[in-house]
Amino acid sequence: MPLKSTMKNFNLRGSILFAFILLFSSSCRSHRSNPDKITMRPRVFIENSAPVPIIDEYDFTNVQIGTIDNIFTENPNDRTYALWFSLDRRSAITLQKESIRRRGQTLQLIIAGQLVGFHVVQEAITNGVVAFILANDLPEENAMMLYSELAQSITHLQAELREQKG
Repeated sequence: MPLKSTMKNFNLRGSILFAFILLFSSSCRSHRSNPDKITMRPRVFIENSAPVPIIDEYDFTNVQIGTIDNIFTENPNDRTYALWFSLDRRSAITLQKESIRRRGQTLQLIIAGQLVGFHVVQEAITNGVVAFILANDLPEENAMMLYSELAQSITHLQAELREQKG
């Protein structure tokens, strides 16, 4: 009997250890970058300024999508899509400084050389989150596809950055 009990304990411990190793190795793999999944590299420029981004693709840490009222129409169901980006600490400080200096100017979200969204700076952006209003005529399906691609790209860009830092 004691040998049978010992074998059960050994099998149970082995199974738990195997499950832990499997879980740990798959979670590590999910944090690796995959260049094929980086389909978009968002950058932020200041309108009518030097063609140098103040925020580049490695500065973004997260993106969310939402809708806002379209003030250009009477229809209450007409909504405009916006993307809210979270920035890393260093970039949040840069954005705060630039938004203080550039009140009244427009930040432009550029992806693959195309203007995707804009943000008119009305006050200092101090929380490291900046919203960009997307084009009014962008259908919901396209807005959701853009959001999905950006979220995937940002995840893999952040993983790529961690790998470069070591």
